[in-house]
Amino acid sequence: MKYRKTLISCLLSLMAMALAGTPAWAAEQKGTIIVALDSLGSQSLDPIQEGRPGHAHYQAPMYDSLLGFNLEKGGVGPGIAERWVLSDDGESWTFFIRKGVKWHNGDPVTAHDVKFSLERTASKESISSRAKQLRRNMVKVEVVDDYTVRVFTKGVQVHFPSGLSRAVFQEGQIMPKKYIEKVGEAEFRKNPIGSGPWKFTRSVLGDLIEFEAVDYPHWRGTPKFKKLVFLLVPEESTRVSMVRTGEASIAAISPEAIEEAKVGKLKVISVPSTMQAIYQFWGLYQPQFKGSPLNDIRVREALSLAIDRQQIIDHVMYGEAGWPMPFASFGYTVDIDSDYWAKWSRKALRYDLPMAKKLLADAGYPNGFELNFANVALPGTPYMTQIGIAVADFWSKLGVKVKLTNYEWGAFRTLNRGDQKKLAGGASMFRTAGRPVASTRYNVAFGAKSPHRLYGNEKICGAKLCKAFRTLYDAQKTEQNAGKRLAVNQKMMQLVADSWYAVPILEGKGYWAVNTKKVGAFKPIPGRHEFGDVFERMPRPEQAAWR
Repeated sequence: MKYRKTLISCLLSLMAMALAGTPAWAAEQKGTIIVALDSLGSQSLDPIQEGRPGHAHYQAPMYDSLLGFNLEKGGVGPGIAERWVLSDDGESWTFFIRKGVKWHNGDPVTAHDVKFSLERTASKESISSRAKQLRRNMVKVEVVDDYTVRVFTKGVQVHFPSGLSRAVFQEGQIMPKKYIEKVGEAEFRKNPIGSGPWKFTRSVLGDLIEFEAVDYPHWRGTPKFKKLVFLLVPEESTRVSMVRTGEASIAAISPEAIEEAKVGKLKVISVPSTMQAIYQFWGLYQPQFKGSPLNDIRVREALSLAIDRQQIIDHVMYGEAGWPMPFASFGYTVDIDSDYWAKWSRKALRYDLPMAKKLLADAGYPNGFELNFANVALPGTPYMTQIGIAVADFWSKLGVKVKLTNYEWGAFRTLNRGDQKKLAGGASMFRTAGRPVASTRYNVAFGAKSPHRLYGNEKICGAKLCKAFRTLYDAQKTEQNAGKRLAVNQKMMQLVADSWYAVPILEGKGYWAVNTKKVGAFKPIPGRHEFGDVFERMPRPEQAAWR
């Protein structure tokens, strides 16, 4: 009897010691966030094996990135690097690494991991979306000390750091050098570890990915929930139903499902400034289109004035969209005069059908003309096709005879290669994604060597637009003085805006249905549709009620 009392006493003492050693935040972690998604991408937890934005859903929880977010305004902010400095000659960046961050196996995160990660991401084995560009822009990586790393670039690269933030792509995600070298890549892909606020537990291909919260303070925020699960649910109505019944906490939805979600008494979260729906004109510089009505700037401006953007926002997007800034620009975009462009967009992108008809008549087309219009939705934004139909309808009211052709994205993406024969001489729907640096997207659209090359190619590059754009783009890309860079960037944006070659229709958002009995009130990050960097800051319902 005495032995049993002693044993029980010892066990109680051990339990008390264990409880005393358990941090308060770890003891309070409970419940599960279940997220229903329409896609799990490649469903790889190795950053160099994911080339699409799926990384920002399910890789972001477990991996930190060299640079992070400005959580309030959107765009780039501190990450594993607390700060970063451009050298005097402009050809290297020094990153100062946050101390006290550790991998999920307890090892410290150091500059050696940063060097290893950048070099691994830039390797030929990497399929990450901008691995080739990283190889082109990065000369070498040098470890200065355990918490300082210097990256040498090919020439002056003033916007180089932004590409190492999940606010842009995934190239800045940091991987564990020591662990990968010890266990090998095959084992790392089966049992990956990161330094983020969520630890990987399991993945069932084509079904789910599961994480568990770390039980120590994390610089991004210590999770309030114990587990995080991503479910693959391709059918949208099923996702909404699962959130309504509580089978899921959160689901990605499109504007078409907003009303259904609201009827089901779900909270609809609209993430601002995630994309911009645009239309653009292809190949007009080619000789055979010299006499095309579209080569008259008055015609291109008239087509914009004929669009009632507010009607599209209200009725196609159910009010869950915004008035656009200029091409590829958002409220958090750097190197622009936001106030100037906000005023410009309200005036220039207004609905003015009488003026549109006058411009068309002045150009010699009072009865309109024929226009080939390719309608397409890029992945993740299926509502683009509905926007395209609305745009074509407004153009028809102007007297333009629109030949609308609908394309699946897989078929459309092959059309803008080479001479773009099926697109040249006409228009198409397209989009720009939310990025803090707009200039790189400008180059994709207007650079003579770019995929779209709307102003001209390397053989046909006129001075008025094509060469003028190249001069301005090259100047702002290497200008180290922020004030001078802004001035050049403003000129580049004005050149594009005044040409009416790629025209914004509306500013789209990311849409989510939330069960308020499963997740408390939280704020998304402007410009980032995915919640991979938000889950750790989501409270439980009893901790923060929705208003």
